[in-house]
Amino acid sequence: MSDRSPVLILGCGFFGQALAQKLAFKGVPVAGTARGEPQLGIIRTRGASSVRFEGDLAVLDRLPIKVGRVVMSIPPEAGLDTALAAKVAYWGLAPGKIVYISSTSVYGDHAGAEVIESTPPAPATDKARGRLAAEAIWQAIGASVIRPAGIYGPGRSLLHRIAARKYRLIDNGVAITNRIHVADLATLCEAAFAKEPGIYLGTDTHSTTQAEVAEWCTRELGLPALQPMSLAEARVRMDKDTLAMFSQSKRLNPTVTLARLGVQLRFPSYREGFRDVWTREKASLLALVAESAPPSTG
Repeated sequence: MSDRSPVLILGCGFFGQALAQKLAFKGVPVAGTARGEPQLGIIRTRGASSVRFEGDLAVLDRLPIKVGRVVMSIPPEAGLDTALAAKVAYWGLAPGKIVYISSTSVYGDHAGAEVIESTPPAPATDKARGRLAAEAIWQAIGASVIRPAGIYGPGRSLLHRIAARKYRLIDNGVAITNRIHVADLATLCEAAFAKEPGIYLGTDTHSTTQAEVAEWCTRELGLPALQPMSLAEARVRMDKDTLAMFSQSKRLNPTVTLARLGVQLRFPSYREGFRDVWTREKASLLALVAESAPPSTG
């Protein structure tokens, strides 16, 4: 019998809203936190209760649900993970009923080599080091950790950035990357609740260069070709965290995660995932292309 215990999503943004909708559709009571009314309104449209949370832990004493499971998806903030973990620990949830959403940035750059769940972390930026430190805080109270690659889906994807001409290929797009459709990440998160605490990779099964992905978007979908940016220029124009996101190269292999969680991805590569986004949002993507077109010189 599936677990229908209520779920609290701390930091109910792009991913959390997808998870909330998935769970609420199954009749699971869900509450999601956010800071501002626009996000709170979206949470309610997903069938979940919305909770304004701006760091005051007393808010969590007045939740509209009796929490049985927790997803922590708030980016690291000074002292917040420690305080929230202590609060959640007080609730006495069973091991595995807490999931912390981290990032594959904790692995650092591997020059295109394979990375699995047990690959030693080697974070290269302050943000990645913060993620790794937060993982330890949540693991100490029995949380599972999911390390997602770049999360995309309807409303937010590489297709949107290419269509708006806001994406450029760094160093000719030689970095090898993976990504994860938000629906698949929600499935992995739900499955993790049924397992003992562990570390899982939230990624598709197709590692590829950024150049290959960009070329496919141009060839198959007719999106604008990308302009290159040298690594030297990127180092001047981008902050360290953004540059790391686009230049670190690794092949993520989620074979162990998928086997342990018993999950088959709906979108095993960018091709299936981007086709899904394109089918749903073709009109708005083409409108972005038209809006961002350079002025005619004729």
